[in-house]
Amino acid sequence: MKKALMVLAAVAMGASAFAQGTIVFANRNIPIAAGGTTGGGNGNGTYNVPIWNAAGTTPGVNGAGTLPSGTTVGLFDSTGNTLLGSTLLRADANSQFFATGSQTLTVPNSDAGTTPTLIVRAWEGSSFANAKATQGQEWGEWSFTTKPLGGTPASGGLPITPPSMTGWGPENGAGFQLTQTNIPEPTTVAFGVLGLGALALARRRK
Repeated sequence: MKKALMVLAAVAMGASAFAQGTIVFANRNIPIAAGGTTGGGNGNGTYNVPIWNAAGTTPGVNGAGTLPSGTTVGLFDSTGNTLLGSTLLRADANSQFFATGSQTLTVPNSDAGTTPTLIVRAWEGSSFANAKATQGQEWGEWSFTTKPLGGTPASGGLPITPPSMTGWGPENGAGFQLTQTNIPEPTTVAFGVLGLGALALARRRK
């Protein structure tokens, strides 16, 4: 009897340790936090989170998907080190929206029913880090706290429907605009160093 109880306890602990909730990764028709049928970019209780090109003088002028090298959007865990899933932005007139309409992604180490913080990143080119470090590349990063993740809780209970990404982006549908990396030209840096050197010499002479 004791052995059976120990086995059951070990199984329960193992299930808890490997609990993985789920979330729907998408940027269209996201339910507003308050629920109901008012508010939101679509006026029907849902909103969109478009991603705009940094080159536009006004958000919405150019969709980020029109960038020459394309735009990848990824969902990461709270550390930013684990990629949970990714998509590209569309290349047509709806280029500010995900090419994959929606994906149900697993969130490791987060049980169904929990509300972890996740990070959304968008970048031009080969990687997020490369986009941040390269002149003229575009990128963006945003975090949000999820609604209770979907799946069957490790502690038992009824299965939870995977939530959409409510809380990510303003509910008026304005979305986010990417940032463009601007690295000072070498000559600019050189002039700055010379200027600091001149100031240091002037102070010494005084």
